[in-house]
Amino acid sequence: MNRNPYFQGQATTPNSYYAAPNQGQQYPQQDQYGQYAQNQYGQNQYDPYAQAQYAGQYSPQQQYAGAFGQQARPGAMTYDDAMVKTLILLAVAVVSGAVAMALTPSIGTNGILVLAIGGALAAFVIGMVAAFQKMVKPWLAVGYALLEGVALGALTGAVDTLYPGIGLQAVLGTAIVVAVAVFLHVSGKVRTTPKGRRIVSVVLISYIIFGIMNLVLVWTGILPGFGMRGGAFGIVLGLVIIAIAGYMLISDLETVKLAVQNSAPREFAWTCAFGIVMTILWIYVEVLRIAMILASNR
Repeated sequence: MNRNPYFQGQATTPNSYYAAPNQGQQYPQQDQYGQYAQNQYGQNQYDPYAQAQYAGQYSPQQQYAGAFGQQARPGAMTYDDAMVKTLILLAVAVVSGAVAMALTPSIGTNGILVLAIGGALAAFVIGMVAAFQKMVKPWLAVGYALLEGVALGALTGAVDTLYPGIGLQAVLGTAIVVAVAVFLHVSGKVRTTPKGRRIVSVVLISYIIFGIMNLVLVWTGILPGFGMRGGAFGIVLGLVIIAIAGYMLISDLETVKLAVQNSAPREFAWTCAFGIVMTILWIYVEVLRIAMILASNR
């Protein structure tokens, strides 16, 4: 995460580049971004596209691509490219998850464990492979979405059997969090900063260590139920992590903006979509966890 270009410089949101027309104002150089280093998921980004400079007066036609009307360079990535790829990966994850969830009543506990744990481990391996790619290849992104969808679908199916309706609650909660993050990004009300990203990286590393310790304590029977993640503390912790995940989603959206402005190749849209979908699925896991805690306390 510390290799994300936003962990190395000033990040921006769409409204931060506006300048009054006819005033001859120039855009500052983009040196603070340095080069496209690796983002929070480990995907390498691109040197040539992070060193472009903006000069001259502001031109609305040069601000947005794709659906926003910019005449992009041939072969350059547009907002439409990122949006379409993101929707494709989300559709793959949702469909595979729905199929896995539908199968849970007939495959039993062992089958659910195979799908959930096997799918999650396989998705983790693909994520590690993608982390060392200059650009995430389409088959890696689709494979990750497919396997993660199967794992989360099996998990949701098992939990939904115990607490009917919890899967729908998790989906709606995730949609609300994503919608809020998109609104905050587009409106410019929240923008990521180097200090903020450093704090987030430290919190996430600590959270991962905490999660592993809690999992070991639960699996070994030392702690019952959700372990240290249960009760009011688990709910508060979950809300904090969801807020952090929303912050990371804003960073993902800023990555898309920066890539489009600097004419990244169209293939880079898969890398952006991979990061966005990974964050959205992470939000879903945390929302589902909170819903499980609340349901277990009824």
